[in-house]
Amino acid sequence: MADSAKIKGDYMKIGQLYNLSSFERLEATAKTTGFADKMTQFSDSFGGMTLARDLTMVDPRVFEKKYPDLTFVNSGIEVDNTGGFAAQVQSLRLQELGGFADSTDESSNKGKISLTMEDSFLKVKKRSAHSEWSDDEVKGAAMRNVNLVSDFVAAHNKIYQHEIDLAGYQGIAGNEGLLNFSGFNSTSAGKTAATGTPQENYDEIAALITDQWNGVLNTADYKANHVDIPTSVYNTIAKQMLNTANGSSTVLKALQDNFAGVTFSGTNRAEAANNGGTSVTVAYNNTRESMVFRIPQALTVGEIVKATSFDYRVDSKYRVAGLDVMEDGAGRLLTGL
Repeated sequence: MADSAKIKGDYMKIGQLYNLSSFERLEATAKTTGFADKMTQFSDSFGGMTLARDLTMVDPRVFEKKYPDLTFVNSGIEVDNTGGFAAQVQSLRLQELGGFADSTDESSNKGKISLTMEDSFLKVKKRSAHSEWSDDEVKGAAMRNVNLVSDFVAAHNKIYQHEIDLAGYQGIAGNEGLLNFSGFNSTSAGKTAATGTPQENYDEIAALITDQWNGVLNTADYKANHVDIPTSVYNTIAKQMLNTANGSSTVLKALQDNFAGVTFSGTNRAEAANNGGTSVTVAYNNTRESMVFRIPQALTVGEIVKATSFDYRVDSKYRVAGLDVMEDGAGRLLTGL
């Protein structure tokens, strides 16, 4: 029963990233256009839904192994589909002001509690793509045991995942991402991981986490539970041995032991080459109270269209606004490690 519940939970996450009904229509047109035998099928147990097998990589338990660089997609940050076809998405945050006063104090300004509403706007960017093929290409590919139509759909899916991952870290449409959000506090490392001692590297990352925790007063909904590190730094601390009074372990293992509730991940997105020449390490909380990732329109694939007597086409599209940070203190940056 527990396994079934978990599978269904993962399935619901898939529904936030993909317009599943559009894939049903794709399957239907694959049958009417004669390509059904060119597409490997996968049926799940929820309402008879049928998906192309390529889409099973959406489940983090699967595609994390196949595409380990999709760290943001696997971060656990919730996807929000609010907005639909709007040009921008507005977020509202309610904050309480004031407090109680002694009942003997009759000043009109004492004992007043009020509410203030903060808002922000994220621009939405529309992305679209298409693939074309001929009847001869499909038949030629089949002779080499290649399912060309299925591979086209898989390619749309793979590129979509990588674009979402990049948008999450770097931002999109003028909106900031996890590695460059201006609302996060930021500090600079004293040394790079390559030149720092094991103790110095441990201290840099440990200070990043504890400073973030102190900044939010250990509030559970804002307290960092993820740290994303440049891949080169991650590999360095994974091999560096740290000697302590309790024995020896790698820097990474010591961090994992001492910050048991924190997930440490390496990502190429955080490398210096991808961030204006300075590497970025980010500690953040992935709950909805801290931040969400806005995809007003999940990936939608069109029907297979017969363009000419022997040529076919399929389109796909999605709309993305990017990372929406609800609490600036929910993340903290460390540059130059």
